[in-house]
Amino acid sequence: MENPENIKKYYLHKDDFSKLHFEVQDLKSYFDRHKESASKAHTHGFYQLIWFTSAGIHYIDYEAIDHPKNSFIFINTNQVHYFYPNADNEGVLIHFNDFFINQFNQELAQRFSLSIFNEIGQPYITAQNYEVDRINALLQFLEEENQQTDPVQKEQLFFLLSSLLLSIERIKNQNTTDVIFKNMDFELAYAFKKRVYNHRDSFPSLGHYTQQLHTNTKKLTAVTKQYLGGTPAQIIKNVKILEAKRKLGNKQLSIQAIAFDLGFDQPTYFTKYFKKATGVTPKQFQAIIP
Repeated sequence: MENPENIKKYYLHKDDFSKLHFEVQDLKSYFDRHKESASKAHTHGFYQLIWFTSAGIHYIDYEAIDHPKNSFIFINTNQVHYFYPNADNEGVLIHFNDFFINQFNQELAQRFSLSIFNEIGQPYITAQNYEVDRINALLQFLEEENQQTDPVQKEQLFFLLSSLLLSIERIKNQNTTDVIFKNMDFELAYAFKKRVYNHRDSFPSLGHYTQQLHTNTKKLTAVTKQYLGGTPAQIIKNVKILEAKRKLGNKQLSIQAIAFDLGFDQPTYFTKYFKKATGVTPKQFQAIIP
């Protein structure tokens, strides 16, 4: 049976493990080749790093992200995103997946998932002038190594990509006194959000989460306010609304089907829930998706 989804999901050499599972491309050339599809809402089964050398707009989970020049935007697997067609869209595009990283270091894959691709806070970093030369050098090394075909190419790409991701992590950490991937409170907030996402099709109680995370309501509320910007109840609602938006991109799915998928007993309650949070009904939101 044909998949009814309107939003396309793209993969990086899906199930073909003889491939590299890594790509680095000139962003402008890539966008010019794929302008029509890249300007429509879509998702990936892989991680995406976008180095924008000029200021512009990019859309992530239907939010317009105004980024300055020399900014890295990081897009997690399954996030909905698309390019603003009238932006310059100049820079470098990098694709890789868990398979590529896990071949060499599974701990690093977990670390970068926590420190960079966590969907928490601002979805980009901006490099200062003194950092741009280093980033451009790493990107050039990656582009050159990507053209090689010898037996050590894959390892070289892994170490260069790791160096680039660690540089991004360093820039992110400049605005905090904590090292994020070593911060137990941040890990608790991240684990909570991840569990909420895994239960996005139901309505578990707050006690369910505190029991699973071996914490209490006071502690969980403190860390979610600090790192996620709201109470546990607000985060649960935000995740539910975000998942609703992602599902609404599949325009052949009925509102009723989406409501049931998200754990609502009645589509009418889902409509009220969604409109209260966004100001528009699910159908109205569906109509404005590019």
